[in-house]
Amino acid sequence: MSNKFKTIITSLLLILMVQSSSAAVIDFDDLGDESFAQISDGYAGFNWNVIGALAGGDYPGTGLDAAVVSGSNIAFNAYGAWSSIDLAGAGTFDVIGAWFGSYFFEQELAFEGWLDGVLVYSSQDSFQVSPNGPTWVQLDWAGIDQLFIYNSLADWGVSWGMDDFTVEIHRPAHVPEASALVLLLLGGLGVGLLRRRV
Repeated sequence: MSNKFKTIITSLLLILMVQSSSAAVIDFDDLGDESFAQISDGYAGFNWNVIGALAGGDYPGTGLDAAVVSGSNIAFNAYGAWSSIDLAGAGTFDVIGAWFGSYFFEQELAFEGWLDGVLVYSSQDSFQVSPNGPTWVQLDWAGIDQLFIYNSLADWGVSWGMDDFTVEIHRPAHVPEASALVLLLLGGLGVGLLRRRV
């Protein structure tokens, strides 16, 4: 078998086993305009714990309306509670950031990034968010499977609104079944033998 052919087969196998990644800006606008609807597990590849979606325009003059950056919907922490966003299924994600606003009063948000139950990242400083307009929170955390969001006015039930949650999801490679891999290798070997005879 020629070196060129071996290189081609090796390259094909590496392509098959590469981890898949997908970048996304999640704007929640495809969830409809039902206020206070709980976001279903699996939406956009995540499980949303104590997080709902609403149309910001249904709350004019509040930080929920001011937090809308694109479209009409935002995510919010139901009852003003601490919440988390967990990756649904295997893999990890990178969180770049998101826009946040506070319902009525200014409050502080703090974040933690976890992987397999181990704390990997923690925001050193809290981020001040306001009812007067959106604040971009830049995290740039890579390789987590859970993001916790803590808010300083949770005891008062004051919610935050979030728009354009920007992430990149990394899923483990799909390894072909052994039979498919064997067929692929045999086919490649056959092509190599035919080329050699010609």
